[in-house]
Amino acid sequence: MSRANMNALPLDEMERFQKLSNEFEPDVQGPLVSTKQSSHHIAMDYANADPTLATKTSALAITHPMTRIMKGDGNCGWRAVIFGYFETLYTLQDPLRVQRELNRIQSLNTLLIQIGLDPSLYEIFVDATEDAFAQTSAAIQNGEQDETFLVNAFNDDFNSNSIITHFRLLTSTWMKLNPQQYQAFLSVPVDEYCAKHIDPLKTEIDQVGLQALLDGVIQGSGFGVEILYLDRSEGDAVTPHRLVSGSSPNGPVIRLLYRPGHYDLLYRAEQTVNMSPMVNLQYGMTSNYTPWDQGALSFDVNSSLMSVPNLMTDPGSGFGMSMSPISSVPQTPASPFRISTPQNMYQSPIQSHVPVPVSSPAPVMPSAPPPMTSLPTRSEGPQIRLNPLVMKNNLTRSLPVTSPFKNSPYNQAHFQNQDFEPIHWEPSDSRR
Repeated sequence: MSRANMNALPLDEMERFQKLSNEFEPDVQGPLVSTKQSSHHIAMDYANADPTLATKTSALAITHPMTRIMKGDGNCGWRAVIFGYFETLYTLQDPLRVQRELNRIQSLNTLLIQIGLDPSLYEIFVDATEDAFAQTSAAIQNGEQDETFLVNAFNDDFNSNSIITHFRLLTSTWMKLNPQQYQAFLSVPVDEYCAKHIDPLKTEIDQVGLQALLDGVIQGSGFGVEILYLDRSEGDAVTPHRLVSGSSPNGPVIRLLYRPGHYDLLYRAEQTVNMSPMVNLQYGMTSNYTPWDQGALSFDVNSSLMSVPNLMTDPGSGFGMSMSPISSVPQTPASPFRISTPQNMYQSPIQSHVPVPVSSPAPVMPSAPPPMTSLPTRSEGPQIRLNPLVMKNNLTRSLPVTSPFKNSPYNQAHFQNQDFEPIHWEPSDSRR
């Protein structure tokens, strides 16, 4: 119909067309709340659009890889905030916090009475909200793996609209009780604004109504709320704006994606922590020690020092070095008899019982100073501190050789030991 024909219509016909236009609802397909899906779908929708939007949506798919689409039926902004609120409560996995939030929302219901609302008019909406809290608490206690129960609850048209209506009433009441915070941003009185834009169902939420919803209902939870605006402003990324700061810098945040006339939920990529590999240093020492008799020692025993393994043969202790003055003794001609060095005199029984390979013929070994006939007394030298491997002299059996000792140069079978004698193989020694 042309413009000239429209002007020729009578007034009542024009009013009828206007009413039909106001009541028109587009046939929007899809669920009220979708499951989580990749943000690459948004990037694909804008791939052939304005280059600025294409660049921003491509970057958005990296920083916020998951999204949840809200049905564009006029309640998308309300539904996104409210669903994000309950989803965050579930994600925290804290039943006590869920109960505290339920008590807080119930306390806000008293504000509805202050503005003159009859409880019988809104109690059905309150019941739907309390059921959502009960389902969230039960899901946490029952160990539900995901938020499917919330998606199902908000995809029920009656249940979803009831919860949204309850939050609309709380927001409207908050604005009427605090008009000074919002009147400067409105061209009409607060009561008239609420009657046209807040109270009716399926009316889009604008910036003033969103701020009132966050101030009056969401902020008390301690959750942060952030909106990322997808527009043609300068830059290669969407513009974030924090509307509500959480109770802690690292606390939970509800993130909304705003496209002109529509809201969805966004989920930021999880931050990974780079940790250097942990090195577990252990000392392999057997704990099955054979009991030994302290009475067999000719000196006092300090029980605390006796627990230090291999203290006598440790060069860093000072005792092992002081009892091995081999480097200062000049070498003498070889002797047909093997003479034990002072170092051998102070080795533990484990070392004395380790079998030493015998070669034939024996290589020429340098002679050493004469052996000491007895251990130094307490006044003649430093006090000897032995470990639990010390045994009585009259014991014929030996303790099991530990792995550290097998690999120690103090083991006479080790190739770095000064008394090491390799086994010489002869052709006649073939195995049978």
